[in-house]
Amino acid sequence: MDPTPTPVVSESAPPVLTREQISVRLREVALFQGLSQDDLSELLGISEAVRVDAGEYVFEEGERGDHFYVIVHGSIELRKATGSGFKKLAIMKAGQAFGEMALLNQTPRSASAYALEDTYLLSVSRAAFAQMLGGDTLSVRLLKNLSKALWATSVRLAAQNQTRGSTDHDTGHETLAEFNRLLRARLLPRVTPRVSGYDIAAATLAPRQGSGATAWDWFVLTDGRPAFAVMKAVKNDIFAAQRLAAARMLLRSLAAEPQPSLGSLLTKTSRGLRAGWIEGLSGPVMVGIVALADGAGEWAEAGAITALVVRRDGAAEDLSRHAPPLGEDGDRNYESEIIVMAEDDCVVALTDGHSDAAASVTEALEGRGIGNARDGLSRVVGRASPADGSTGGSSDVSASIIRRTAPSR
Repeated sequence: MDPTPTPVVSESAPPVLTREQISVRLREVALFQGLSQDDLSELLGISEAVRVDAGEYVFEEGERGDHFYVIVHGSIELRKATGSGFKKLAIMKAGQAFGEMALLNQTPRSASAYALEDTYLLSVSRAAFAQMLGGDTLSVRLLKNLSKALWATSVRLAAQNQTRGSTDHDTGHETLAEFNRLLRARLLPRVTPRVSGYDIAAATLAPRQGSGATAWDWFVLTDGRPAFAVMKAVKNDIFAAQRLAAARMLLRSLAAEPQPSLGSLLTKTSRGLRAGWIEGLSGPVMVGIVALADGAGEWAEAGAITALVVRRDGAAEDLSRHAPPLGEDGDRNYESEIIVMAEDDCVVALTDGHSDAAASVTEALEGRGIGNARDGLSRVVGRASPADGSTGGSSDVSASIIRRTAPSR
């Protein structure tokens, strides 16, 4: 058994932490490297300063975790219980963070955190951090550093499982998969906006074990037209949702500038991803996007997105052109097309780009029409991917249906 180290009472520990002192320490934390002063101020706004006396525990192994911590001053020993006492895992110093697994869920702590001296921490709750991930800029700049930290922690947990003889060797991958699902949940819009002259429904099917590889989004172009997008990361791996976040940020940033067409918007986004504007997070992403005006829509796509115009009489026109995904071909110039829409005509977009997906959509609507957009969306998504959150399926699907209603008067 390792003896408990004698706590050190540090006379140099500051009695009060100022914002300036905390900001200096935050800049030393690997998780926050590259953040601007405004970013750090936003972090401070959701954080709480905590003092832990020498010899006290910040948390103990087995407790439910809902905060992670940055050491501003002092030192923390991470230790794990053994049959004869405890095993030292690491000693964390000022400028390091620990407890980051709490950002994902409230699973039991895998180790205890013990203060070797009077220690000052910055505490961030899971709820506050998740809320911050809904942003378009700070969240993306944090992703690369956070994923590295989570990966290092999950690999350590996987090694511990193997040491104990556990058959679960996928802890590391599941950790980042859970992070993907959390991030994707923050990216999805809360509501579908109302647009005069249109009935709109959009959704992402998110099974419990899904990878977080697809999403839908909407934003307003500089000419006032609302635009709706479905997107899917080409590589369905543990970093899929992070690539979606990067593509979404670029799309929204470029859409805030005047663009001659949706094709031009996709072209510039693709070149940005290809050039690595967001270092470490760029990767091919498939996108289908439609912008609405009175009686017409503009459509553009990149990658294997299933897209159809379903007319009032049931006739279906395939919009899919299967151009390269965004970020795959930096020289590609994307094009858009105008779709004239009469009353009860619909535009259906689906991230399922399989060869039979269009036929599945047509079959789902055959003989019944769209009805209202929400009902049609339920049938289309159900046919494309029957798995749901209760069945344990792993197929992520995002889709939108836009139905033309009575023309505006």
